[in-house]
Amino acid sequence: MTRGVFKPFTRHKKPGKQNPGGKGILGSGYSPRQASRSTCFDLGFKYVPPTHTNANTPSPGLAAKHWISSLDLTWNVSCKSCCFLKKAFDTLTASWGLPGAGRDMPYKIAIVDRDDPGAIDMPAPMKGQGFDTARSLMVVLRCSPDGVEGDDYDEEFEVEIYTPLGGPAADWSTVGAAGKVPTNPGAEECAAIVKHWIDDCDQNHRLCRRPGTSNDGMDTLPRRVLDLSEGDIRLIETIPGQQGRYVTLSHCWGKEQLLTTTRDTIASRMDRICLSNMPRTFQDSIQITRALGIRFIWIDSLCIIQGDKQDWEEQSASMADKYVRCCLNIAATRAAGGHEGVLKPRHIRKDTTEWARTVATRTDASYDTSQLIPKLREFEVKSFKISGEDQHDARIRLALWSSHEALQTSRQIRLHKDVAPLLSRTWVYQERSLSFRTLHLHSSEAIWICNEMQRCECAAFNANPMPGDGLSELSTTKAQIAKLAQTNDTKALHGLWRTIVEDISILDLTFESDRLPALSGLAYKFSEYFPKNERYLTGLWEGDLLRDLLWKATGRQQTGGPTGVRIPNAPSWSWASLAWGGDHPSGLDWEYETKQNLERWMGTVRYEQDSRAKVISASVEIQGKNKYGTVTGGSIIVEGAICGVIMGDENAQEPSPAPIPKALILLIQDVHNVHLHFDTSDSRGKSLACIVYLLFVGYFIENSDDPDEAEFQPCGLILTPTSVEGKFERIGRWTQYMQWFYKQDIWTEKADVHRVEIV
Repeated sequence: MTRGVFKPFTRHKKPGKQNPGGKGILGSGYSPRQASRSTCFDLGFKYVPPTHTNANTPSPGLAAKHWISSLDLTWNVSCKSCCFLKKAFDTLTASWGLPGAGRDMPYKIAIVDRDDPGAIDMPAPMKGQGFDTARSLMVVLRCSPDGVEGDDYDEEFEVEIYTPLGGPAADWSTVGAAGKVPTNPGAEECAAIVKHWIDDCDQNHRLCRRPGTSNDGMDTLPRRVLDLSEGDIRLIETIPGQQGRYVTLSHCWGKEQLLTTTRDTIASRMDRICLSNMPRTFQDSIQITRALGIRFIWIDSLCIIQGDKQDWEEQSASMADKYVRCCLNIAATRAAGGHEGVLKPRHIRKDTTEWARTVATRTDASYDTSQLIPKLREFEVKSFKISGEDQHDARIRLALWSSHEALQTSRQIRLHKDVAPLLSRTWVYQERSLSFRTLHLHSSEAIWICNEMQRCECAAFNANPMPGDGLSELSTTKAQIAKLAQTNDTKALHGLWRTIVEDISILDLTFESDRLPALSGLAYKFSEYFPKNERYLTGLWEGDLLRDLLWKATGRQQTGGPTGVRIPNAPSWSWASLAWGGDHPSGLDWEYETKQNLERWMGTVRYEQDSRAKVISASVEIQGKNKYGTVTGGSIIVEGAICGVIMGDENAQEPSPAPIPKALILLIQDVHNVHLHFDTSDSRGKSLACIVYLLFVGYFIENSDDPDEAEFQPCGLILTPTSVEGKFERIGRWTQYMQWFYKQDIWTEKADVHRVEIV
């Protein structure tokens, strides 16, 4: 590959053997020290050139790595570092058992400095934040493990080289220590690791002290729990205030029928439940709980009476307490259903040709990607002792990044749906946010996340909570939720709430009507820190209601926003009026002001309320006893500057009588640089043949380094009349993009104030 020419699908010819007397790598003036620095860089990052310059084989659109061929390593027989790398990768490739793999398989590698932001194509939190960069050496490997003649392109693997924790150190400081990750651990082996994490958390983590926990570590039990004290399991009804240690289970129900409790089966469940009759995920979780020495476990399908509306409402209303008070939340992260289980062989799954597709599309937008078929590789989680390195027990294995990325990149969780399906579920977001500590049983390792620390078996995490979303740090962190009591700024609390709703908008539900109940525990927790009597209004908060109205569905207009479906009876002014998640989720765009990391790209964003905008009244109709749960309707009456906009035929006339008498009417082309973001494609289609009304709510003002380039963004709601006279519904949000010198041209300066009711 030459600079400026991209040919990722061409097999590179092996270079001819070079003569030590020539001008190749062993050419004139050769010395072993020079050879090592030009080839393997002595495994020292101080010798590795910056990734964005002087790369031998640049990959447009990706970080430019410095590739070392297997032949280069072979030739440098006098370089200890080259010999070590050759032994390491010979060991790895010989273990794969694939047709082309083995000690003679040609390959190339690139040494990665995790502190170099451009060194590797991985999400931001993997780069020097929350990871101990002094640990395992990270290397990228490219090869063709199938060894089939005519293969068009190499596959790419991330590999780590390390020494076991507590063992002798390697001769290179870049080859640090890492943890052992067993291939197929049982309940006892899993519990042995977790007990250490629990003990450390109990003794040292102030933020992990659960409310109501007694001095002996007992918690107030939920109304029903499973008693594991004997051979068979029993569902028991607890008495109010009864104490005990219990575990909760976060799991996917899946498509197969689970074991449940109903009014017809509750008596038999309280008599006995045979462990062998339970779904595999339940069995595994119970075995781990017993191995931890904990007597009780709470599992929703068995501890909530299914099909009983009253019991479901009562239990969902107290859902926050169940997870806040539990000793540990076990998350069956790897299991897509209750019958899959979590105690089974671990694996790493990767699309090994993704790099080539990325390069191809970024280099040539017209490239036909249909020929680039993903190549999904699945390998057992296993490490291999590097042959000939007995003095320091160095080992090599495929990197376990998927488990780390899945837990740290909430906005991109669908990239990990095959290996961490649980994390795409909306109910689980609340469960792991409220639990003081969660044990994630991922397909490749166990990961611990509590209010103060994150850990994993491979020891890549350090002791600090990670920041937010992987690429842009836009999502909420567990640490932020844990520290709500320390947040005295109600504006910051409102911003955090909007960010949480953004997070859950891309997640899935079996029943879309459950989206508000699946968030009710977090809503209850937030209510404790907002001013007294601040009402919760269908996913919005009364104290910042006008700002909260400015949510935006980010789906492409041709696909109708998120899913193009409205939820019956939900008020149109709430984000909960739309269905979210699904096969092609687009998500919610809502919060800007409190996301400090946006300043790196956008500058500081602040919001200013228009002085004419006022909420006159607001009300919602709640279904059942949970005031944070399902609603059957709602209404707000607001005042503000309103303008009618003719969308289609410029000769269109306002209906008679006019929905808003004496409102200013403009043609859409006369409203300077306005963008109409419709909630659904259906709303957009209807608007093209009529007049819509723009309600002005406030401004977003983005300040960059240059004050003259501050962007001034008036915004508000797009409204249309309903069939009931005097009432309107929201069909979208509008934004006007302009700089300060356009301010005098804004239509809102000319519009009169009107009062409308939105339902």
